[in-house]
Amino acid sequence: MLIAQITDFHIGRIIETDTGPIDLMDRLKETVKHLSKLTPQPDLVVVTGDISNHGNIEDYERAKKLLDTMGLPYFVIPGNHDSRESLRRLFQNDGYLPSQGAFLQYTIEQYPLRLIMLDSLEVGAHHGIICDERLHWLDDKLSLDSERPTLIFMHHPPADLHLPYQDSMRCFNGKKLAQIIASHDQVLGVACGHTHRDSVANWAKTVLFVTPSATFSYGLEMQPVNDITPRFEPACIRLFYWSNDTGLVSHLSFVGTYPNGLTEGVPTPATN
Repeated sequence: MLIAQITDFHIGRIIETDTGPIDLMDRLKETVKHLSKLTPQPDLVVVTGDISNHGNIEDYERAKKLLDTMGLPYFVIPGNHDSRESLRRLFQNDGYLPSQGAFLQYTIEQYPLRLIMLDSLEVGAHHGIICDERLHWLDDKLSLDSERPTLIFMHHPPADLHLPYQDSMRCFNGKKLAQIIASHDQVLGVACGHTHRDSVANWAKTVLFVTPSATFSYGLEMQPVNDITPRFEPACIRLFYWSNDTGLVSHLSFVGTYPNGLTEGVPTPATN
């Protein structure tokens, strides 16, 4: 099966640049268009949070209307900018979000690879947390089907990525989460967003994938800084391919067309 992950839309935010304002909704349109043209098409799409920048229902309505045009099954979880109430209100009829309970986390069971969707939102904070109730829920779900290959999705990275600014806003109780995940050998990986940069790390006896934003990026800052200026590097889609033969394989698909590559100064390929 083939899974696409897109994350961190921040719909409702307009970023001022030297060449004029950029509406992130327009950037998301380009990402969705790119995703819709992928060959082969993903079996499903996972949206790992920060759909809206301010949690406004109007922004979710715009995002959902656009996502519905993909014609692909898709599943959402909240990020630190999201409102659980707005997400539940707008996406409840799609049939996968829990109708009751404090958290928007659930499993997707109908595909060859089992997917577990974790809610790391800590209301009123930019950092995330998986509290004891959510930890127990995860341990129970993993224990129910211990032989089935599983991929976990959440918004906040639960590990230190050597990015001081983003690390200050990670999922703070990552050690407890790591203990649970490391005790279940069927977890092939954990996929997050939040940092607006690509990172991959060994963590909890598995692989942690951190996917760039579908609309804008932050520069690579490996030293402490007070803030980071948004950048418009190519938006990204992460793809996960899984089969019995290959196991789990991941690729990044850059939004846009770059016949000579992404780096300035790449020479034009020879014509013969």
